[in-house]
Amino acid sequence: MSEPKISAADAVYREVKGCILDGSIAGGALISEGEISELLDVSRTPVREAFVRLQAEGWMTLYPKRGALVRAVEPREVRDVVEARIAVESRAARSVVEAQEHRDVAIDLGEILRRQRQSLETGDHDDFTETDCVFHTHLVAAGGNAILTEFYERLGERQRRMAARILWKDDRRCRDVLTAHARLVDLVAAGDATGFEQELTAHLHHSYDGLLP
Repeated sequence: MSEPKISAADAVYREVKGCILDGSIAGGALISEGEISELLDVSRTPVREAFVRLQAEGWMTLYPKRGALVRAVEPREVRDVVEARIAVESRAARSVVEAQEHRDVAIDLGEILRRQRQSLETGDHDDFTETDCVFHTHLVAAGGNAILTEFYERLGERQRRMAARILWKDDRRCRDVLTAHARLVDLVAAGDATGFEQELTAHLHHSYDGLLP
């Protein structure tokens, strides 16, 4: 069965939002309907509709006759996201330990970590960033709290944008992430929720040290 056809406005929305999230369009950039229309070979009407939607979601600010200013990642936003992640992921780690599911979860995380290593080895930085989110999201889902999992997934796009800015083509940082993830897997396997929270805190603060206030 073929996939349902999406509207031109939806297609533009997905394309521009994807570029914002992966850093192809940087925060602080001023883009116009005309250049996006020409780039994607569509009329200005779907571009205008997409821009309005992206403004409503907080990704850009529209200025009549000037264009759209892509909102930058602010240090306060980074701090808030990091604090939320530490709270939610640490709670999930404690839950899987209390449920005696930590060894199985550690095996799953180890498999995701292997994929992430392969992404770095092949130079696929997009997949590396995506897998970084998958690693942490899998732990949260394993914690078994549907409301916290839904909340965490809503943070996903913010995380993806932050990770792309920090990790894109920086193999040193990527290797640091792999080292930290390996430690987190070992701590989950050992059922050490306290150690996990300490390592996670150090990992996230190190990863985003260039963005935190």
